Amino acid sequence: MKRLALLLCIPALFGADDHPTGPRITPPTVASVQPAGVSRGTTVELTVEGFNLAKASAVYFSEPGLTGRIVRVKELPDLPDIRLGAAGTPSTVDVGPLPPRNQVTIEVDVAAGANIGAVGLRLLTPLGTTPEGRFLVEPYYGESVDREPNDTTEGAVECYLPTILAGTIQRPGDLDHFKIEVKAGDELVFENGASLIGSQLTPLISIVAADQSVIREWGRQPGQGPNWFVHKFAQGGTYFVRVADYQRTGRSGNFYRVKVGRFPVVEASYPLGLREGQSREVELRGRNLGEARLAVKGVASERDPAAVFLRPARSFNELKLALGSEPEIDAAGGNVTAAGAQPIPVPVTVNGRAHAQGQYFRFAAKKGQRVMIEVNARRLGSELDSVVEVLDAAGKPVERAVARAVWDTFTVLNERDSTNRGIRIQAWNGLAVGDYVMAGGEILRLQEIPKTPDDDAIFESFAGQRLAFFDTTSEHHAVDKPVYKVQIHPAGASFAPNGLPQVRLYYRNDDGGPGYGKDSLLRFTAPAAGEYVLRLRDVRGLGGDQYPYRLTLREPSPDFRLAVNPRNPNVPLGGTVPVTVTAFRMDDFDGPIHAKLAGLPAGLAATTGVIPSGQVSATLLLTAAPDANLAAAVPLQVEGRAEIAGRAVARWANPEDRLKLIALMPRADVRMTAETREVTVEPGGTAEIAVRIERQNGFGGRVPVEVRNLPPTVRVLDVGLNGVLLNEDETRRTFTLAALETAEPIEQTIYVSGQIETRSPQQSSYAAAEGIRVVVKPKRPLSKTE
Repeated sequence: MKRLALLLCIPALFGADDHPTGPRITPPTVASVQPAGVSRGTTVELTVEGFNLAKASAVYFSEPGLTGRIVRVKELPDLPDIRLGAAGTPSTVDVGPLPPRNQVTIEVDVAAGANIGAVGLRLLTPLGTTPEGRFLVEPYYGESVDREPNDTTEGAVECYLPTILAGTIQRPGDLDHFKIEVKAGDELVFENGASLIGSQLTPLISIVAADQSVIREWGRQPGQGPNWFVHKFAQGGTYFVRVADYQRTGRSGNFYRVKVGRFPVVEASYPLGLREGQSREVELRGRNLGEARLAVKGVASERDPAAVFLRPARSFNELKLALGSEPEIDAAGGNVTAAGAQPIPVPVTVNGRAHAQGQYFRFAAKKGQRVMIEVNARRLGSELDSVVEVLDAAGKPVERAVARAVWDTFTVLNERDSTNRGIRIQAWNGLAVGDYVMAGGEILRLQEIPKTPDDDAIFESFAGQRLAFFDTTSEHHAVDKPVYKVQIHPAGASFAPNGLPQVRLYYRNDDGGPGYGKDSLLRFTAPAAGEYVLRLRDVRGLGGDQYPYRLTLREPSPDFRLAVNPRNPNVPLGGTVPVTVTAFRMDDFDGPIHAKLAGLPAGLAATTGVIPSGQVSATLLLTAAPDANLAAAVPLQVEGRAEIAGRAVARWANPEDRLKLIALMPRADVRMTAETREVTVEPGGTAEIAVRIERQNGFGGRVPVEVRNLPPTVRVLDVGLNGVLLNEDETRRTFTLAALETAEPIEQTIYVSGQIETRSPQQSSYAAAEGIRVVVKPKRPLSKTE
């Protein structure tokens, strides 16, 4: 008996040693959704696996036409507890014991009229809602499942069309073969829907003849074009469809679901949009659509006020058309030289198809008149990669500014792509926050100076995309590339040589920046009254029917769009969570935006906030009363209001997302308090902030402290390698705020929040209910005796 008691104690002892910081609340997670595809017009059982899904009580879907009820929840055996750190070695950060692993079975009714495509879901549990899981709604086709060994055509899985090829490239170099029979003239569509629900596969799909010759291959240029292709078989007979990974990797995430058949898909339309409030006939480009033309009404979608969404002929995919407010005309087609430029008014939207040699348009502008020049093409399914430039009446580029280099360094350590906001440079002694920097043809603006030689220089960015100024385009930067601090001077300025470059910037743009992708956006200010010529072309020199565009010239129309994060805040009883509202400012709109959470039920309350001029985000606090009670998750509705040109404008955050939900969870593992309630600092000065935490629920782990809503010219100094951190044996911490020498006077409320490190990708950050008022005063002038 004593021996048995000793053995029973051993697991408990190992658990304590392995996780000395005790338990913690891990938000519910979703690891998998099976099956990955369900047929419309059926009732199916869907299983969701993940952590902490016990007592799941409801399911929410992102698309109409689906309903579900939870049938059962069962606990699954634990998986090996292996977590790797950034270096690929076992992580030393204790995130507590493995949470229970569960499987939730959901009975899902899929309406016969449900749209084909990806569907998101969230589960409601006592710990809140889950991250979004995804699966596909598919046509009622038979499924041809990969059966190994089928690395050669001899082992190919026999299929009957139409079908869905389903499988996984599990090991490096794996090949899956499927056998099909076709008739001469058959035109089949191949679409891989798995790319819409998170598959890691870079598919390489080949059509192989009976003699082993490859007659068609798709996927050699990953990331380009749609996730489908069409092949017309000149001869009937037996063929094989081979599925592989372009990068020759193998993993469980390399799954595919390839629909094969004569089903309707729409690729693009011409024109790519229409004027709001009007109707227009559009020409469709796709397969098996029946009618090639469709009458469309210019009525905005609830999901996007600047778009119309259609599924012509019940197509398996969706067509997006742009909606504009400017008068619309068609490109003349013969305007392929500056001398033959097509005259156009301003404002206008020109619908056209790109020519390989480019197209020219002539417009008039007054001195100082601002004209926004925007291309909408790639975002609407066109293959155009546009570049636009403004020429004078004689066809010469119009200069906008001069960038004069006054200091130089170079890039080190490793290459950086065109999105990364951090670039490692050799020296920074000549730089200050706010300086313009030129790397290649890209003009950047410095946001943070490196603190140590192991830090990157941080440049201004938005939504994960580095910002390029003066309509330059972000570039890839190799090691040892020159980097210059530049001063921006008016067009025509000249200087004595200083041994460094002097670059003239022209009105030209390739990629428009965050939100525009490969489409161009150019801000033109006419240097003199007169006529100007706009040139539009594909950067690769391509053109034709697959390169339609909408070219808009208009005066600036300031506006904004909002996004919220997290999309599904789980609020602890008696606690507070931070919610970030981010504004995408359009056409140089820089006014304040007042944000609030709307429609909150009893038991929930939230602060309001302002996104100030010169900033793009604000933090709101969402609080649940200790006795709050919600029968179900409630919608997360964030509204932003601003005054633009004397009129009130209201926008909702992420109107396209139907899975923005607020739910309750138990008392949090930590309660954060801001001991400091207000600080005053001068430019170049510092101030100390004190915070305190109270650990709850037996939690004993370390707590990283997040400082949110800082003014752009105020920094946290003593962050260390792991940021502001309360170690396992600490309950109080101070840190220092510093105002840059260039800081302008401002009053702004900041917030502190304690983060619980868990195994879930969801936010586990709990804020102090009180904010800290930061006042940056004008710098006191020195007295004569100082």
